[in-house]
Amino acid sequence: MIDNNHSSKRKNINLVIGLGKSGFWAAKYLSSINKRVIVWESKDGIEYLERKAELEELNTLVSLNKEFVFEEIQTFMNEIESVVVSPSIPCDHLTIIELKKRGIKIIGEINVAWEILKDTNWIGITGTNGKTTVTHLLSHILCDTGLYAPFAGNIGTPLCKYAYSKKHKKIDWLVAELSSYQIEISPEVKPNIGIWTTFTEDHLERHKTLEKYFNIKKSLLDKSDFRIYNYDDKNLRNHYSALSRGVWITTSFDKSNFFQCDYWIDDQAFIIERGKKLFKLEHFSLKGKHNLQNLLLVIAAARKIGLSGKKIKDSLSNYKQLPHRMETIYKNNNLEIINDSKATNFDSSIAGISSIEGQIIIIAGGRLKGNEYSEWIKVLKKKVKCVFLFGESSKVLKMALINEGFKKNIFEFSELKELLNFVFHYLQNNRVETLLFSPSCSSFDQFKNYEERGDYFKKLISEQLKVNKSIFFSSIIS
Repeated sequence: MIDNNHSSKRKNINLVIGLGKSGFWAAKYLSSINKRVIVWESKDGIEYLERKAELEELNTLVSLNKEFVFEEIQTFMNEIESVVVSPSIPCDHLTIIELKKRGIKIIGEINVAWEILKDTNWIGITGTNGKTTVTHLLSHILCDTGLYAPFAGNIGTPLCKYAYSKKHKKIDWLVAELSSYQIEISPEVKPNIGIWTTFTEDHLERHKTLEKYFNIKKSLLDKSDFRIYNYDDKNLRNHYSALSRGVWITTSFDKSNFFQCDYWIDDQAFIIERGKKLFKLEHFSLKGKHNLQNLLLVIAAARKIGLSGKKIKDSLSNYKQLPHRMETIYKNNNLEIINDSKATNFDSSIAGISSIEGQIIIIAGGRLKGNEYSEWIKVLKKKVKCVFLFGESSKVLKMALINEGFKKNIFEFSELKELLNFVFHYLQNNRVETLLFSPSCSSFDQFKNYEERGDYFKKLISEQLKVNKSIFFSSIIS
């Protein structure tokens, strides 16, 4: 029962579900503007205990090991102003459905931040692959030329941390990576500039159909004032006429594409802007055609913001790539070891493999996100000397490789550590130019995320290099 004397406090509880980084900062920001906040987290652990202690100093009630169950909310239903859910909680979660039936507002951390940041210049970046690189590179170029343009959202800093900080008033451009999960729950977000990098099958366990996944991404671009698309992506190209009008980029040398596109690279490595040379591409460290696409998307945005070709070119020379994305962690005259743990689907893996010359061995595995692996296997047949598989998907992938005619060696292991012991034995007896860690699957079978998986891979490689000094002489690249 709710006391009648308590009626003045009705509709003032903001229930935050999840105490990850975004949930923590949503709760902290809401508490800072004198909202009544309750936080539920289904797990526990040191990081959650530390966040719990910090929030409780702000008079925020935090419960760990607390499941998101409708019956638990019914007791204070009449006092709820909003429920802030983690992006990992799907919109068809039974508790969300019940809350919506009763008119409870369901929002995400992005919505909370939008209320105070909506007057800031936003760049919203989405896509199946490439969005993190585009976000980071664009932020770097803008900051390097004197603008305050932090990257946030699905990468780096939660947006509510900027809402909480007084620094948000000084932001020139907020460069936000937005996942389909975040876009789905925050329809009010309307960027000044929207960028769509790629579109391939992914997250169907969440969105159910490819059409729904596509339309969620499309909704962000439709709401953007200025739109930038990747013409090299066949799914975006096939929707050219149906998409809201915008700027298109291509890395193709096919001149027929230039009629549809505004930015491309000519055969002398000049960046071309609507038929005119902008600058010659030099000192760009990222490998692969897919990263040239990312670069052109970034250039198109930077030009819209008003940067000169010279400023863009100069800022590229001191750009350092993000970890876990075609990251060279070791190299000598005979062998390069690359960590591409961010390759969490087959299309991302294909892009990485295609950027490499010479003999490759690949390490793949994890939790499958789909079964569209035919194109991946075609690329493996052409480019890869042998395949090492690990994790939950190893047996399925091995059978797929065999069934689709992969005739080279396939080695299967349950754990990465055991696998790498064998890989280094293999390297002693076989000439290989590149060892590529490209899982092609999500990390959730054995790891918290792809970063943890990539860090573990790098740790194991470091240990193996120390043991095998007689074979590998160069030091690890820091």
